[in-house]
Amino acid sequence: GGDFSKQKTKVAYILNLYPDSRNSDVTLALRYWQTFQSDIYNPNGILPQDLFKLERFHYLVRARAKIQNEYKLFVPNSEIQRFRRQHEETMTDEVLQDSAPRSVMNVFADESGKTQDYVIVASVWVLSGRAVYTISQAISQWKEKSVWKGREIHFSNMGARDIEPLAELLGVVLQNREFLSFKTIAVERKRTKRTINEVVEKLHENMLIRGANHEVLNQRVQLPQSINVTVDQEQSLDAITLEELKRRVNTEYSQVHGDKLKVASLDSISSKISPLVQLADIIAGAINRKLNTPDGRNFKDDMAEMVIQMLDLNLSEIDLEGLDSSALFKL
Repeated sequence: GGDFSKQKTKVAYILNLYPDSRNSDVTLALRYWQTFQSDIYNPNGILPQDLFKLERFHYLVRARAKIQNEYKLFVPNSEIQRFRRQHEETMTDEVLQDSAPRSVMNVFADESGKTQDYVIVASVWVLSGRAVYTISQAISQWKEKSVWKGREIHFSNMGARDIEPLAELLGVVLQNREFLSFKTIAVERKRTKRTINEVVEKLHENMLIRGANHEVLNQRVQLPQSINVTVDQEQSLDAITLEELKRRVNTEYSQVHGDKLKVASLDSISSKISPLVQLADIIAGAINRKLNTPDGRNFKDDMAEMVIQMLDLNLSEIDLEGLDSSALFKL
């Protein structure tokens, strides 16, 4: 969910992205330092004085052990499990031969317009695992110095004074634009007889299917890929719905891409701790304003137009082929 406030979640992030780190504490430490302390870590040689600044090796090992042994997540292979059990007190991990991990995309989604003519689901696709941390940190660091410090960002709550900080935030996002794609999907309520919760569920499903195909067709990602999906827990999808949604999407992926594409996780999280879910909310709000209030003439319309223009969001019903990093799918 983009929460990197604790060491434990950072270690879990490395274990998730790099399967080789599950088997080797040395590899885990190197990946951790490279990702979270890149300003200190030097792959060509660590200076002795820098060892005092880098996260302590045994703290990382302790966090890894808790995650694997207590939570039963990101466990090592059976050989390493036996080795660790036999040598619990005196073990020294061997660094195993690296295997190429499956690449990971992360999708952050939110919804809007459930009481209006068009219902919208907007999503931010982060095309590399490390970029989730890079972009989340960039937004969080900017926010700490801005007038939005301590505030959860929602497009619906923005006032006329928020135009300038919104522009600043979009500027931060643009600095990391090469890692991002934006996918939105909308349906006119009068064209469906489903309940609103069913509509939202189907929008998420189609967004994940069409969005992944869009990335593959435009060669912005290479298979095999895993996709981690995070939605706002305050919205319409409960745990049972999320599990069923994950199963249906993976069935569709397997028919088109075989075993080379899958949703590895589909979870909800509070938008308060996820800058990227908040960014999805801003995009959903802007598209909502454009589709549901096409003739609006107040500051909210100016804000929506700024989001659409600065992020280069495509608002036409489009053919997938030939597009790059932004798409609006209309059902």
